[in-house]
Amino acid sequence: MKRVRILLVGVCGYGGNYVKEIEENDIPDTEVTGVVEVRDDVYELFPVLKEKNIPVYKNLETFFEANPDGVDLTILSTPIHLHYEQIRFCLLKNSNVLTEKPVCTSVKGAEQLLEFEEKCGRFISVGYQLNYSRDILALKKDIVSGRFGEPLSFKALHAMRRGRNYYMRNSWAGRIEINGCKVNDSPFNNACAHQFQVMTFLLGNKMNEAAELKSVEGEVYRGNAEIENYDIAAIKAHTLSGVPILYYTAHALKEKKLGPYAEYKFSKGTVYFGRKQDGQDILEYIYVGNDGEVINYGNIDKGLRLQKLYDSIEAVRYGVHPVCTVQCAIPHLYAVEELAREKIHEISKEYVNIHYENDDTFYEVKDLKNILTTCYVQECLVSKIEAFHVL
Repeated sequence: MKRVRILLVGVCGYGGNYVKEIEENDIPDTEVTGVVEVRDDVYELFPVLKEKNIPVYKNLETFFEANPDGVDLTILSTPIHLHYEQIRFCLLKNSNVLTEKPVCTSVKGAEQLLEFEEKCGRFISVGYQLNYSRDILALKKDIVSGRFGEPLSFKALHAMRRGRNYYMRNSWAGRIEINGCKVNDSPFNNACAHQFQVMTFLLGNKMNEAAELKSVEGEVYRGNAEIENYDIAAIKAHTLSGVPILYYTAHALKEKKLGPYAEYKFSKGTVYFGRKQDGQDILEYIYVGNDGEVINYGNIDKGLRLQKLYDSIEAVRYGVHPVCTVQCAIPHLYAVEELAREKIHEISKEYVNIHYENDDTFYEVKDLKNILTTCYVQECLVSKIEAFHVL
C-alpha cells in the first residue's frame, strides 16, 4: 500500500483537529512530514508533534526547500484569503490538496483553480464535511437515481450564537475585506455554511457535483455593531433547473443554537432533518413518502469524525478524486458573492440586547429565534414579517 506523506498547514485553529486525529489514531501507511505554522508555541500546544519529531516551518516555501521530494497531500486550515495562492503553490509542488472551506474568495478564483488542478494532474478536495458523510451520500444516491421523484423545493435553518471572542480570534473574522482581498466572512460563509452548501450538493446531477445557481436574492442584517459584515441572513436562490432553495442563518442569537432544520420536498415525498417526534427534534435525515414509505438515514453509519481526511488519503493511494470537488464549492461561493451585493441593514439598538457571559460579550437580537423560525415556516424573507426596525 502506498505510504502517504502529509503536510499540515495551519494547526492553531481548526487545523488542530487534524493533529488530534493523528495523535489519537494510528492511520496506517501515513507520515506527517511537517507542519507549517506562524505561531512560535506550536510544540507547547501540541506536544505530540515534538514527540514524533515532526518539524515545524514558518511558511510553505521553507518546507519545500527542506523537502525537495515534497508530499502527497497538503492539508490547508489557514485564513480564507490565503487559500487561493497556497493551493496553487502546493499544486505546483505536485501535492494534492485538502483545503478547508471556502476553497477561495471568489468564483473567478475557484474556476481558475479548476483549470490549474487539471493542468497539474493533482486534486483539490474541499472540506465541507457533510459531503463526505455516508448518510448524506446514501441520501444523494437515492436523489440522483430519481427514487423520490423530481425535487420541488429545498429549505434549511441553522443559527449559532457567536460573541466578541469569536470575532476577535483573528484579523479577518466578521470582515468584508482584509489587505485588499475580499473575505466576506459571515455565518453564511463560515460557521453555518454547511447547510446551504449541502443543499446544492444534494441537488447535483452526479455524486461529485453540486447544482449550479441561476439566481440569488436575500436580506442581510447586522445585530453586532462591532463587526464589519452582516451576522443575520435570509437567502432565496434558484438552481439552473428552477428548484428554489431557502436558507436562514445568524450569529446574533440569544440561544446558543437553533437547528439545523431542513425540509427537502420532492414529487413523491419529503426529506426532513430535525423533524419533531414525541416533542424531540430527530437530528437525522428521514424521508417520508406520499405513499407512507419511511427511510431513516440515521441508520447508516456516518463514517469517521474527519472522514474528509481519510477519503483524501485513499484518493491519493488510488489516484481518484474525493467527492467534494472545487465545482461542489462554487455554487455556495457564488451565493456568498451575490449576497455581498446586498445592503447591510443595521438593526436598531432597541431591538438588540448586549449580554455578558463567561468573559464574552454577545449582541442578541430580540426574538430572533421566532423571527427566523417564522420565516422558515412561511418560506419568506425577513422583511415580509416586519420583524424589527433597521437604520
